[in-house]
Amino acid sequence: MRCGAFRLEIDAQQVQKRAKVMLKKLFLHIQIILSIFCITPYLFADDTEKEIFNPPTIYESTTFSQGSNTYITVGIGGLSGDTTYQIGGRYVTPSGSGTYHFPISKLEFPLDMWMISVEESKEFKRNWKVSVGAKKNYTRDAGKMEDSDWLTAANPSQLDVYSQSDAYLDVLMLGINVSYRFFERPHWSLIAGVGYRYQNFDYECKLNRQWSPSGLSGYDYTGAGSVDLTYEVTYSIPYIEIGAQYIFNNKWSFDASLGYSPIVHAEDLDVHVLRAKVSEGNCDGDAVLFLLKGRYNISSSWFFALQLDYTYIYTDGRQEQYTDGAWSATIDQEITSERLFGVLSAGYAF
Repeated sequence: MRCGAFRLEIDAQQVQKRAKVMLKKLFLHIQIILSIFCITPYLFADDTEKEIFNPPTIYESTTFSQGSNTYITVGIGGLSGDTTYQIGGRYVTPSGSGTYHFPISKLEFPLDMWMISVEESKEFKRNWKVSVGAKKNYTRDAGKMEDSDWLTAANPSQLDVYSQSDAYLDVLMLGINVSYRFFERPHWSLIAGVGYRYQNFDYECKLNRQWSPSGLSGYDYTGAGSVDLTYEVTYSIPYIEIGAQYIFNNKWSFDASLGYSPIVHAEDLDVHVLRAKVSEGNCDGDAVLFLLKGRYNISSSWFFALQLDYTYIYTDGRQEQYTDGAWSATIDQEITSERLFGVLSAGYAF
């Protein structure tokens, strides 16, 4: 059984807190992108070009004609960040229901690894472009997974149980984007688009050590080198975006875009192997996507590109828990992720 149907109302303070966090991040990214849109083109323009900023009419420039409308890029990049889930709040068990403090448990999974990126883009009728891409890890060591529990109801801020585990990760990211260049000036233009991202993170974790910082007994364990926990989370992210492109000359160009998704869906599966406990989460929320990309043309066909891609995801919902195959609890859950991906690519246009 999935647990999306069991979503419960979150108290007003939590809603207000989460809204402030998302709005603060969104406004920060909007300020950055507006600076790029409005200031950068003006600073790099000569006196003649600055005069063009005054008329409201659209200028049909051939500056953006690259001479080729299809290109493929292959790159090597680094991923850094985390995907995290927390549980607490309202719960239901076979024996009754109630409310815990939030969170009572937090598992933070690292996303620090090297990846290969492949993308193909094709331009249609000058102003339309379709891009499809994939990213796959070629290393598996992602860093340390941290598991924290706050079990004392009388002191919710007291960390009672903490552990670290070696995390090994397989990643698959797929994406498609359709964009339209709707406004042009000499050297720069504005672009709007829609897209979809599918992201899957599949972990195996081996315990290093678990202990109780608050001194509780019965929580001191040392790992034996076996897989103690597996975790898989999948994000589905349809989004809209606004972007800008600035072409300095026939060699250099710069792109920036800001995307937003109000309908992110996240599903996860946590298996505690030694405890025979399985937890399934089903959450919905939103995401902010920010991208910067610079391109250098070596020739009419070959080019290099450097890209930075920032992603922030917040979702909440419900988690179903099963012990020895039998349902044991349903509880509030949050799944979040913040990460930065940087990639250096080589491309060929034809």
